[in-house]
Amino acid sequence: MATLDISVSAKENLREPVDIRMDIIHPEPVAAVAFHATTIDYDYEAIKKITHKRERQAHVEIEQQLAVVQESQH
Repeated sequence: MATLDISVSAKENLREPVDIRMDIIHPEPVAAVAFHATTIDYDYEAIKKITHKRERQAHVEIEQQLAVVQESQH
């Protein structure tokens, strides 16, 4: 996690230096993390189901909104 430490004077003094420190931690590369293929397949299928469900819900909402607009025009 990166942390930021900035020291600033309470009085405005543009000549005073600003001390900025940052610690950077490099996580392990993604390639070093192993996942089981079955876990990936399960997650992929779950994401597909959720996406499909949300698309259906959005379609129903759009159809309802369209019906309201069409009724208001008559």
